[in-house]
Amino acid sequence: MEGVTVGAGSKRVKGVRRQREAGARYARYTEQQIEVLEKLYAECSSPNHFQRAQIIREEPTLRNIDNKQLKVWFQNRRCREKQRKENCDLASENRRLTAANKMLRQENDGLQKKLAQLICENEHLRNQVLNLTTTITTYDLVHQPETNNPQMPIRIANSNNGLLSLAEETKKEFLSKAVGTAINWIPVPWLKLRNPGSLGTIYVSSSCIGVAARAFATVPFKPIKTIELLKDRPSWSRRCRNIDVIAKYPANNGGTIELIYTQYYAPIIMACARDFWTLRYTCMLGDGSYVVCEKSISGSDAAPSSPAALEFVRGRMMASGYLVRPRDDGSTIYLVDHMDLEASSVPEVARPLYESSELVAKKMIVSALHYIEHVANEENDKQTPACREDPAFLRSFSQRLSRGFNDAVNCFSEDGWTLMNSDASDDVIMSIRRTTIFGAYTTSDTVICVKASCLLHNIVPASMVQLLKERRSAWMDFNFSDHSVAFTKAACFSYPGHNTHNLSGAPVLLGHTNHEDETLEVIRFDRSADLLLTVSSGDIYHLQMSNGMEDNGFGACSELIFAPVDRTIPDDAVLFASGFRIYLLGSHTDTNPSTDLTSNEASNTRNGAQAPSMLILAFQFPFEAHLQEEVVAMARQYIRHVISSVKKISAEIMTPGSNPEMNSTEANPAAEFNISLESTYAVNLATLICQSYRSSLGVDILGFNSQSTDSAFEQIQFHPYAIICFSYTAAPVCLYSNQAGLTMLETQSDNLQNLTVDRVLGGSNNISLYSMLPTINQQGYAILPPGQCLSVMDRFVSYGQAVVWRVHAPDGSIHCLAMAFVDWSSVQEI
Repeated sequence: MEGVTVGAGSKRVKGVRRQREAGARYARYTEQQIEVLEKLYAECSSPNHFQRAQIIREEPTLRNIDNKQLKVWFQNRRCREKQRKENCDLASENRRLTAANKMLRQENDGLQKKLAQLICENEHLRNQVLNLTTTITTYDLVHQPETNNPQMPIRIANSNNGLLSLAEETKKEFLSKAVGTAINWIPVPWLKLRNPGSLGTIYVSSSCIGVAARAFATVPFKPIKTIELLKDRPSWSRRCRNIDVIAKYPANNGGTIELIYTQYYAPIIMACARDFWTLRYTCMLGDGSYVVCEKSISGSDAAPSSPAALEFVRGRMMASGYLVRPRDDGSTIYLVDHMDLEASSVPEVARPLYESSELVAKKMIVSALHYIEHVANEENDKQTPACREDPAFLRSFSQRLSRGFNDAVNCFSEDGWTLMNSDASDDVIMSIRRTTIFGAYTTSDTVICVKASCLLHNIVPASMVQLLKERRSAWMDFNFSDHSVAFTKAACFSYPGHNTHNLSGAPVLLGHTNHEDETLEVIRFDRSADLLLTVSSGDIYHLQMSNGMEDNGFGACSELIFAPVDRTIPDDAVLFASGFRIYLLGSHTDTNPSTDLTSNEASNTRNGAQAPSMLILAFQFPFEAHLQEEVVAMARQYIRHVISSVKKISAEIMTPGSNPEMNSTEANPAAEFNISLESTYAVNLATLICQSYRSSLGVDILGFNSQSTDSAFEQIQFHPYAIICFSYTAAPVCLYSNQAGLTMLETQSDNLQNLTVDRVLGGSNNISLYSMLPTINQQGYAILPPGQCLSVMDRFVSYGQAVVWRVHAPDGSIHCLAMAFVDWSSVQEI
């Protein structure tokens, strides 16, 4: 039914039309009237006054409707018709545009594929032309004069004039660092070459952008051979994942310009890998010396755009390289590595690894010189007495183990890895990939990698690795009885467990690949008589590598890496490397005590044992894809068992207070040269605790007085509140507790690393830190109601209230989380 309102006095009352006494009339159209009106509208949609009068006369059903009402009905009907038509037109246009958009997308996809194909073909043709041009127009470096050869086509240099200018600028900058005074170099006497026949001195920069190291050494090879060895970076740098020469251009002075893309592994699991896009320039000087220099280039330079990789952070290499001068018995080389590793993108706890020039000297320059030395010994048939195998063979396997472990730590998606758990509350990281397996794993088609990291205090990395080797049964003695299916189909080929395999005698030493610093061994685990009858595996063999056993001081890195093997392992077999890597965090060259807290997660006493060590562990489990659920559960429990066991082992060897072994000259060579610095970590942390409490809650912590003669540290250390600090990481580590906190938890400061957040916050409240994180991140703090926590002696401690707040470092980053427990007291009965 439809109605039309006529008259100025008409109103609506709750949507119902009614006639008013004022005389306004409402027309209610019956279904019969509407049917007649629709027929008339089909004949004439806009009748005039006379036509409407005629309609009223001729249609008996419309005689109770006047001319004005009929006019309004036709107007409304035309409006509805117009709106319906517009809607149809819009829908039709939308369908047309959708179809056109789909067609354009398909066309664009096709063009993109064609473009990629054309780019690939063009690059291939360009490389072919360049290689051919290089062959025709360049000479062997040995016979290349400094002056330009007039017969060389000048058009080659002219076509790359911008690159040549950039290359010459790079050479000038490099020489100013290698033999000039562009950087103030400080000798590092405790970094020495192990071979008595190698002469050289290692230097680090005292102040410059980024990190820089330099070396002057003599080597037994001629310049061309030396350059060839140094350019093969993946062979001597365990950190280098890949190096590609993207393009090569001959210069008109007989030199060569190359565009290089290099990728480096991340040494830890909480940071991204690094890559570099650089120009490398090789040329000869007038005195017969050779220069190979390298520097990062950007889009603003006269060079092609760089490759892109989503999982890498682009580092910046300042002018670096090597100057090689010939001599009668070999060469003299000057090496310079100067780069900016973008340390700001790394969590604060790990920044020391990216901010130390000394570590660059260890991992880059010293590694390169040692590699040259090894190659020289192999060519001269100099073999160490303990080496039972060919040195080149041993080095090949050690590199494969190291590369396999680095791949496990990084788990690049381009290698097929997919992250399985993205929850920050999980204490382990799990990744999975499909792969083709060789050797003992012919039935497997999938690999799971489980990795984690944690901080250890008062630990020397080399001592810890040695203890992990000696106490292998402590962390490998996992009970697989609850995971029998996963064990029989996956783990039984890789890992010995409780009552499954027994260590068979001492490891068989294959030899040393880096003097006494790196050892390669084979370990055999005999099948136990109590092994499950469903297990078809026999004995287990592990190829094991331990290194860094002579590495001491800052950045000391020791590793224990192993991979299951069989007796018929082929040369190209996949080694599923698992194991441990331990870094000592700290800095010997830092002379500013105010930077202790901002540069190190748990500030370091340079000659003491307060410098924390970071443990990184990664384990791989090959299996058949249909067993994924069972293997995931087993792998997660296995890695947690390993972490727990390692923490117990570290607690046994950890010395209270400062560690005499770390204070010794042998463990800390810098002590011999009086490079010492008193730690201010606790003092700085106390100040930050007070400042962050005030900025988060708007008031000072109760009892704190900035005007007091007592320092902030003394007021916090002896505050009646139990104040405890945990690191702001996926696996929080207890960093500090005042005296009240130690009393409340019935522990000592030496055992803080054994405390967990669950123990402190759990109690009878079932409160978890991760449930509070949204509140803490939103307002900077969270208030906890009265509850209980659990002491180290497994006794409950009640508290009236607790507050958790973020402690910010001076640069604004989150340093840790602080907790204060008010009105706490021990509960007499549990």
